[in-house]
Amino acid sequence: MKRRLGLLFCLVGCTARYQPVRCPTATTAAAPGSAETARVAPLHRTGDDPIEGAPLEDSPRVPVAGAPMLGPAQARVTVVVFSDFQCPYCARGRSVATDLRAMFPSDVRVVWRHFPLARHPQAHLAAEAASEVFAQRGHAAFWQFHDLLFAHQDSLSRELIERLAVRVGALPEGITRALDEGTHRDAVDRDIALGQQLGVTGTPAFVVNGTTVVGARAFADFEQLTLNALDRAAHVTDPSRVYAAAVADPLPAPERPDPERAAWLRTHTLAAPARAPVWGEANAPVTMEVFSDFQCGFCRRLEPTLASLRTLYPGRLRIVWRDYPLPNHGFAMLAAEAAREAQAQRGDEGFWRFHDMIFEHQQEEGGLDRPALERYARAMGLDLVRFRRALDAHTHRELIEADMRALSATGLRVGTPTVFLNGHLIAGARPLDEFRARIDSLLTI
Repeated sequence: MKRRLGLLFCLVGCTARYQPVRCPTATTAAAPGSAETARVAPLHRTGDDPIEGAPLEDSPRVPVAGAPMLGPAQARVTVVVFSDFQCPYCARGRSVATDLRAMFPSDVRVVWRHFPLARHPQAHLAAEAASEVFAQRGHAAFWQFHDLLFAHQDSLSRELIERLAVRVGALPEGITRALDEGTHRDAVDRDIALGQQLGVTGTPAFVVNGTTVVGARAFADFEQLTLNALDRAAHVTDPSRVYAAAVADPLPAPERPDPERAAWLRTHTLAAPARAPVWGEANAPVTMEVFSDFQCGFCRRLEPTLASLRTLYPGRLRIVWRDYPLPNHGFAMLAAEAAREAQAQRGDEGFWRFHDMIFEHQQEEGGLDRPALERYARAMGLDLVRFRRALDAHTHRELIEADMRALSATGLRVGTPTVFLNGHLIAGARPLDEFRARIDSLLTI
């Protein structure tokens, strides 16, 4: 009980992204300087081998017989992992199964199923080799090979795969023959087909007592699903049927989090700008603050949407321009200063006209350099002496940097464009229909 509470405190204390429980590690000796000396995950001993115990009744829907397993033979919760040895998300996602085993050592067993993705050129070959290792050496050797493949997933080649297989005790001639003849190719493809039947569309995917969970999810989701599965298993009168009964009537999958909805529901209070360019009536019920960058292609893509919104919501929408020139855009700050000088000379109408000219020429060679900005100023009839003086002295930079500080103060990790509708966040150049739906929802409040 004390161990489990300690693990729980460790998990609860992690923030933002799931961090795996720290477990004691073991390593296998290798020749100094060889590729095999890379750090690997804990190796699994035969004392934890699932063949040491009477097997549970299998399920025709999610069969596990004949697959590599880890954990007690009569565990009440079975986690079937569909994974790909070249998938970086799978390398991180295997902590889910490891930590469920650490948290529920007597109640969770892990079953491996292959799901190599076509875009990973060595994944299918690695899966076939793992199947041969399992055929030759059993569960413990499979999991050792599994760990080594993930440790070397960025440099997998047939030569390395065969060498790692031999390292865990496989006969080299057997590995070579299996890969040459495709001995396990059909078996790997059957795993893929099974995954597809269960709704697996990518990796990693987990089937917990028959409930399919795809992709990277919070560990709390898996923990709660396991607790619910254990609660249900306690009511199965025949312990040997706990797996078959669970898979026949699986629990609902945890709801997939909707980060965009969560971001929208939260409101942000932004520092008011000193002299922001504005379009629309001051008393409009919806204020749209647009943090943008004159050199950003996505910001340019948003412009037609803004023009459409002006037509659709006269009197009901107020658009406030906020500068956010990104540091990797060499002309963005200069363009922002030039547009603010246009505002200083001709008011908000002058700003929006200069703004339109900048975006119109953004994609042209030299379209945002100083000579080009001076051409736009001349075309508008601005006072060029005053315009040049403002750029030389960076007269408007403090206003621009105040906008940048206002966005940074929210703590959000965003780029451009970033839009706030009455304080609600919309990140990116989203479609017109999405903006309309959001604005309409605010107008009905």
